[in-house]
Amino acid sequence: MKIKMMNILLSIYSFIRKHLLLRRILIVLGHIIGSGICYYGAFLLRFDGRIPTGVSVLLFETLPIYILITVLALALFKLHSGLWSYFSIDDLLRAVYASLSANITFAFFVFLMDNLSFSNYPRSVFVLNFILLTLWIASGRLFVRYMREYMLRKRMSHGKSQERILIVGNIDDTDLILRLSKTMSLGRFVGVITDNQDMDQTKIHGVPVRYCRLRDIGDAAKQLRVNSILILAPFRKPRYMNLIIASCSRAGVACQFRQIPSISDLTLGNVSVSMFKKVNIEDLLHRDVQKLDRKIVRESLQHKKVMVTGAGGSIGSELCRQIARYTPSVLVLFEFSEIALYSLEAELSSNFPHLKIVPVAGDIRHPEEIKNAIALAGGIDIIYHAAAYKHVPLMEENVPACFRNNVIGTSRLIEAAEQCKVKRFVMISSDKAVRPSNIMGATKRIAERLLIERSRNGTEFMAVRFGNVLGSSGSVIPLFKKQIEDGGPVTVTSQEVRRYFMTIPEAVDLVLQAGAIGENGKIFVLEMGECVKIVDLAKRMIELSGLIPDRDIKIKFTGLRPGEKEYEELITEDEDVEKSEYDKIRVLKKNSSCIENRVNTDKIEKLISNNDESGLRLIAREYVPENTFSK
Repeated sequence: MKIKMMNILLSIYSFIRKHLLLRRILIVLGHIIGSGICYYGAFLLRFDGRIPTGVSVLLFETLPIYILITVLALALFKLHSGLWSYFSIDDLLRAVYASLSANITFAFFVFLMDNLSFSNYPRSVFVLNFILLTLWIASGRLFVRYMREYMLRKRMSHGKSQERILIVGNIDDTDLILRLSKTMSLGRFVGVITDNQDMDQTKIHGVPVRYCRLRDIGDAAKQLRVNSILILAPFRKPRYMNLIIASCSRAGVACQFRQIPSISDLTLGNVSVSMFKKVNIEDLLHRDVQKLDRKIVRESLQHKKVMVTGAGGSIGSELCRQIARYTPSVLVLFEFSEIALYSLEAELSSNFPHLKIVPVAGDIRHPEEIKNAIALAGGIDIIYHAAAYKHVPLMEENVPACFRNNVIGTSRLIEAAEQCKVKRFVMISSDKAVRPSNIMGATKRIAERLLIERSRNGTEFMAVRFGNVLGSSGSVIPLFKKQIEDGGPVTVTSQEVRRYFMTIPEAVDLVLQAGAIGENGKIFVLEMGECVKIVDLAKRMIELSGLIPDRDIKIKFTGLRPGEKEYEELITEDEDVEKSEYDKIRVLKKNSSCIENRVNTDKIEKLISNNDESGLRLIAREYVPENTFSK
């Protein structure tokens, strides 16, 4: 019977919600009827249910006036136009103010009509009427809000929305989330883990609160049968999130991990389900926020003519996006891939409609194409050289192509830059150039030498060296994601292999900073933080997918591929590191043991034209004597 009655009420409620005019009419009628009932009820209470005949006449004489004043007061405070289903504390306060205003106005009217006195009118009625009217206004709206939340809970009890969510965060943010969750189908909140020990074993909005250490959260999640964890401040730092995820994995809890990037948006009422973001592998990097000098970067790029080679690649495209924000006068996109060039040009034109963009389909191995691109821009102030072959195993199988692109291409770009009087040239290098064990790293090291051995002739040359970037084309991140989606196994070359990692935007940010402060012939090294074990990265990505490593997804070790090594470095033994004025940027300075024989590009070109792979491998050993090639 109760369920049937609720269904009837829900049907009526849904019908009224869809018809604005009907809703307004019913609200006004409710105000008229309600104010009359409250007024009559106040007299009943005052006289213990037996209103004297003389007072009864007074009641009905003043009733129309009271109703009119009350309806006008409620309209003045816009209580006829609010959404009752979202009734809040602010709405309750407006109801109190409206009720108080109506009764004060009515009291003043009675005072005037009774010869400036209340001798013929029971004054306690004003107080009783204020209380009853406020309760009437609030109770109707609270009932409608209850109906809406009942409907929401009913929808949430079916299908996908029945997630069992554990919140990990402070109580203030948790309170905000739980209140806002009543307006969205997020799932069922089954518990809260907080850092406040005084809140242990309490409840907030009916949800139990527990205090426990982060390493024990997995046990709590298992006990509550959680399948989703929402991480709030102060636990959104990488080290805390890593502890939470590791704890759940140890406890055998497979769940999704989410966070809210900006609680301030929720405070302002900017709420949507899309704000609850999945925790990504980038969020778990142990890296501090960079403090960079935006002013000097802006001075180096604003109103300048800038060209980016390899503009369509992972690093090149992010360079273009960030450079565009500094409002250069011209941005030349130099790219070999037609589709990559088209996509980037379309994106930048949409996001920066006032920026002059010059898309050039070209090849750095052809100097005439480079010079044509520079001429189209009317000259270039800065070149960021990001075009390169970077895939280690592929380049081991394509040695001449790797030398042609990474060495000869860079050499021709350098010569064209000098001839066209480019002021500054910044090359993107790699940590694989340090004691290289592969051809790709060796060619990047030779390219670095081309820059630092160049006699200054008007153009300042420099290189920026850093490690792997998360999410770049050819990196392990997209590969692992694909393997996890396919059900595994996730392939890792070695249990001990480690790499430096940085996000693409962070790397480019530091590249622009280094390019702004750089001096001719210098190699800059970006501080990459701690080396990350690839097997740990694979495990964390499996856990972030709501799965358990080695139970749901297997990890398979395949052995090191040709040219790979277990550890990467950022400097060689014969390089001194100097601090720059920025914490995350170091400057390399060659010591007295600098290599004597200069790079001979003519010799390299001859070997390439003869497709002499063995000769190129020998010359790599010659020009990069610190190499760690296998015998």
